[in-house]
Amino acid sequence: MKAVFIHGFAGSIHSDVVGNLRKYYPELEWCPIEVSHRADESIEKINDFLKTHSDVRYLIGSSLGGFYVLCADFNGRKIVVNPSLNPASSLRNSVGTHTYRGRREDGAKTFKFTTQDLFAFRKWKPKDTPLTVCHYTPSDPVLGENIKLEYQRFFAHAEMTPDLSGHFMNEHYIKHKLRELLQDEL
Repeated sequence: MKAVFIHGFAGSIHSDVVGNLRKYYPELEWCPIEVSHRADESIEKINDFLKTHSDVRYLIGSSLGGFYVLCADFNGRKIVVNPSLNPASSLRNSVGTHTYRGRREDGAKTFKFTTQDLFAFRKWKPKDTPLTVCHYTPSDPVLGENIKLEYQRFFAHAEMTPDLSGHFMNEHYIKHKLRELLQDEL
């Protein structure tokens, strides 16, 4: 059974998060998908993977990866952690050149995030479904203190996750809190 992980802005599939997912849940076949800051390209890549792998049980995304998960065509369990619900707004101060936070499959070390990339997010609308679970940090240092209100308006079933002390999924969260969502398969 497969679980797909989608990293966030400037992320990589070669991260501690992916390593910890594999470490704590070896019974799942982890399929991290390397995405980019380009919404069309990234969501298409995820949807293409899902079309050719009918045994995906979980689609998990963090931050911008959470936005991509919410926009993806998937009817199974979606788990989003500190998702960006409106990247056109939350990334507006990120226009410029960035360094990736890990080794990339394509070998890139940096990328340029443009205003055009920013506006491309407006085309996409995240969808909440009964099988979606949102875990978030109460006072997210990246998405801001008001994100809790946005989540409560958007998600019918958002869950506060005090185990997260920051924006990124840490080992404690992966080992303990995520287990509750995956335990029907463990």
